[in-house]
Amino acid sequence: MLASLLMLTVAVGDRQVTAAFADPANNREGLVAEQIRRPETISSEAFADELVEAEKLTSWSSQDPTTSAPGERLAWRARHGASGREVVVYFSPDKQTVCRIRRRRGGTSDPHYRAVRWCAASLGITLSAERAPPARAN
Repeated sequence: MLASLLMLTVAVGDRQVTAAFADPANNREGLVAEQIRRPETISSEAFADELVEAEKLTSWSSQDPTTSAPGERLAWRARHGASGREVVVYFSPDKQTVCRIRRRRGGTSDPHYRAVRWCAASLGITLSAERAPPARAN
């Protein structure tokens, strides 16, 4: 696999990036995936909300930010900007890190799915190696 893991610890404001997902295709998609240490004084869910809001994206939808359904294996918060930019923060209540993916455009792609799998693995969740095919319209 061309993807590799870059281990680092960088403080960004009051946020500490502990690892970043490196994949040559990320640059073409404008994709950045990072594990960020959660402050101990805030829940994973609230921290995910904070990271999404910090992007200051103007939403194209009145239903943004969107959230995962209760009970989903991989919990997340997301906002899809009118400009096409997207931020998704994956989290687990019992983990000290969250995983944020930012990119220029939404939609599905193999590099994006590799980043989602990396985020899931960082939260102790294994996703299929192959992404599901897009749903067909009837």
